[in-house]
Amino acid sequence: MTDLLSKLSFSERVLALAFAVSGALLALAHLSELVLGLVPCILCLDQREAHWAALGVAAAGLIAARVFRSRLGAAAAVGAASLVYAVSAGLAFYHTGVEFEFWPGPALCSGGGAIGPIDIGDIGAALDGPVDAPACDDVQWSFLGVSMAGYNLLISAGLFALTLGAALAETRRVRRVRFGGKATT
Repeated sequence: MTDLLSKLSFSERVLALAFAVSGALLALAHLSELVLGLVPCILCLDQREAHWAALGVAAAGLIAARVFRSRLGAAAAVGAASLVYAVSAGLAFYHTGVEFEFWPGPALCSGGGAIGPIDIGDIGAALDGPVDAPACDDVQWSFLGVSMAGYNLLISAGLFALTLGAALAETRRVRRVRFGGKATT
């Protein structure tokens, strides 16, 4: 395993780490739903989407870096991943604020009644009705006073900083190589 990691550039290692962390977060979120019975709210599902996007960006960046042997491609991928993690951290920040009642959540997040049978003719009315999901300000699980959204905020912010730093470092390295001077790997 260390032999494989030693062959990867810094950006590729960061992409691999981002892929692993986002994959682990998604696995934990789905396991908490299946095993612990925690029902995700609308904002929880939005946060999952950001990590699915991060998985896709990281996988595409790793594949492109290997296929095209381009460090610039890896730099672009970690830059794109940093944008995804910025969005993820923003969603988690918003959700955490809703949980602490600093601001209201979206109207869909109020929780409420169950979804009944839907008549195709009344699909618009059914979409406007309440959904069977918990309210976004209802903290179903916390550890050391931090909710799942709070942990996602911390992890996403850390991954944002890491991927942004990797993108900037790789871009500087590519610039040095293209415009003179020596670059270190």
